[in-house]
Amino acid sequence: MNLESIFNLSLYFIGLVIVIWIWFSLGLNVSKMRERFRLNRQVKLENYTTQWLNYKWMKQYHFLLVSSIKKYELEHFSKVVTVQFIVFFSTLIILYISLSDIVFALFFASVCIYVGPISFLYLIHKNRQSHLQNELVESSVILLQEYEKNHKHMLFALKEVVDHLDGPSKIAYAKLLSRMHGDYTVKKMAAEAFAFQIGHFRGKNLSVLIFRACAEGVNITTLLEDLITDITEFNKRVREAETESRETALIGYAPLPLLVILFFVNDRWLIPGGNAAYYQFQTEDGLKSFLISVMFGFVGLVLALVVKKPKKM
Repeated sequence: MNLESIFNLSLYFIGLVIVIWIWFSLGLNVSKMRERFRLNRQVKLENYTTQWLNYKWMKQYHFLLVSSIKKYELEHFSKVVTVQFIVFFSTLIILYISLSDIVFALFFASVCIYVGPISFLYLIHKNRQSHLQNELVESSVILLQEYEKNHKHMLFALKEVVDHLDGPSKIAYAKLLSRMHGDYTVKKMAAEAFAFQIGHFRGKNLSVLIFRACAEGVNITTLLEDLITDITEFNKRVREAETESRETALIGYAPLPLLVILFFVNDRWLIPGGNAAYYQFQTEDGLKSFLISVMFGFVGLVLALVVKKPKKM
């Protein structure tokens, strides 16, 4: 190492020492700056959530997430939307580079990142909604009893309802209770989410009653009694009008396992030289056909799950 190199390194070292000295002399703290950055990021995400929820379709997506994901909270909404968009954009770029077909890449990325997951969440939501509706009379009766027992204090009544229930009903009422400690806007949003989870106008009526009791202190005893009577009569008519159970669409389960079987059949007998894997994953047409087959396989599975349970008139 020559003298000039040693001199340059010495200057760099002296400059670094000066920068560090200035840093500490100004009282700058790395941990505080990191915490400040985290708080600024959190505030930005909260602002994004507030702005996005002004759009009806975004609010419906938030309600779907509340209904279908147990640990989801309002604070997670902006993160979910941002991450989903990043994954969608990355998938779109990868498919476009691999296939050089922007239309197919856009279609498949949309199905995989948005249509597919949202459809799956919707199935979970409808399954939990069915459970909530089946227990609506029981939970409403408990709510009325505890409401009167706790001197018309709805928060205490909701807490007792949570303790009496289990499964999806317990989760729905627990989330509602946790949000009813917030301000007026938070309570209103929680009531709307609760109505979305139950479905039907009777669920909306129940959420409105709970919201008015918590936010406005209105006595809802008579209204809650009328609602319970109405729900009981409606359920009685539904039971009388139930149709026979539909058979499960077994064919909907077939495409995915058949895809695996056909791949081995192609490799063993139809495509000479054992080049099935190369054609399926290394050529544009083969990769497209594979992705389309997987997509329709999942569509068939979803349809089979949808028609599995008997429907009510």
